[in-house]
Amino acid sequence: MKSVYSNITIGLLYIVHCTLYISCSDKPKQKPVVINYNKLKEDIIQVNKPAVVMENDEINAYVKAHNYNMQITGTGLRYLFIKENPKEKKVEKGNRVKVNYKVSLLDGTLCYSSDKKGAKEFSVGADNVESGIHEGIQLMHLDDKAIFILPAHLAFGLIGDRDKIPPKAAVVYEVELISIE
Repeated sequence: MKSVYSNITIGLLYIVHCTLYISCSDKPKQKPVVINYNKLKEDIIQVNKPAVVMENDEINAYVKAHNYNMQITGTGLRYLFIKENPKEKKVEKGNRVKVNYKVSLLDGTLCYSSDKKGAKEFSVGADNVESGIHEGIQLMHLDDKAIFILPAHLAFGLIGDRDKIPPKAAVVYEVELISIE
């Protein structure tokens, strides 16, 4: 009986030894994956080009329907000043601002408003606010009123806000700058 246990023990030790040997042996290393970021960027642009063109057409139709004469920045932000006060203090990155606002979709659906939630305060360039708003606010002076149209990439992006703004939606902001600190 001892020899059977001895043989089983030796067999188990042999299996453990072989397993360890095989798992620890040198395997050829895989070549690192090289990513061509320029090619990746070009591919992403090509894939999304139809959606961008469609969104741009929708925004242009909205602008035309409202007879707005809007300016456009290099990022795609469209803006129109309803009231300008160029002699007042201009917003700079890092300023803390307070704004009255209305946010709606291109179809006119009102999503958010300071009438219901109160004025919004944030630090320009720092707080968690849509990048298009940071950009637009920096065009304003104290007491200015403006309309901003943010394409999806400057607004709530691919996922929306998971509440009232759907994925890939352009939004319209009506903004009144009421204080700068």
